[in-house]
Amino acid sequence: MSDSKELAFRYDLFITPDWRDRFDTLVNENVELPIEGRILDVNCGTGAHAIELAARMSDKGEVIGIDPSAERVAIARAKAQIAKLDNVRFEQGGGSDLPFESDDFDAVVGDASLLPVGEIEATLAEMRRVAQPDARVVLKLATRGSFGEFFSIYWEALHEAGIDNDVLASLERLMNEHRTLSDAEEIAERSGFRNVESFVSKEEFHYENAQEFLDSPLIDDFFMSDWLEIVPEGNRDEVRSQIAKIINRERSSASFEVSIKATVITGIK
Repeated sequence: MSDSKELAFRYDLFITPDWRDRFDTLVNENVELPIEGRILDVNCGTGAHAIELAARMSDKGEVIGIDPSAERVAIARAKAQIAKLDNVRFEQGGGSDLPFESDDFDAVVGDASLLPVGEIEATLAEMRRVAQPDARVVLKLATRGSFGEFFSIYWEALHEAGIDNDVLASLERLMNEHRTLSDAEEIAERSGFRNVESFVSKEEFHYENAQEFLDSPLIDDFFMSDWLEIVPEGNRDEVRSQIAKIINRERSSASFEVSIKATVITGIK
């Protein structure tokens, strides 16, 4: 098991360019953020998007990034020093309990793409609280239909292991865990936002074989342990082995692909 410092470096090396950048690009291409004032970046990871926003604002504004991981914050601070930016700073803290005054920021951007689904609404409520009246708030998340290719294989692996009937209800809950696009929009409207809009992009991830998929930092560090929680502990190695066999059998000479629905929800406070 990797320690927290190693996980933070893996996050910066692999998750930022291969996962987060896709969501950040979706924001950059569809949402107009202010170039003056103060912007808060919630769950900022290792700071790439916050640094990009700060560079664009130059001396006209400030960006504050906040993330629950002290190790990721340390990397973000080092990157800001290398970029020689004095209008961006990073703090440790959780998105569902932001350490800022209400009505404090000209825009708030938050990443919920790797958050447990149960934390999304509380995080969005906090983002709204700290935004100024009429400020834009932007939330990034993956929506229903993400990883559908994997779940099809996962069901087959459970069947091959002889436990599909025992965990079928849990598998269905897992497959439907992500919010639908309309659910996400309703959460934003229920939270009190005006002019709610959404933008969606299908993003594909390619793996040469099953082992590359299973060992990838995205899958290994953030998803597989949660996916396997529905399986009795004594069956997990067998199910994992069956997943690998099915992927390698079905992909033939092609790469194994999974896709997500990268989604941005935005509204005005």
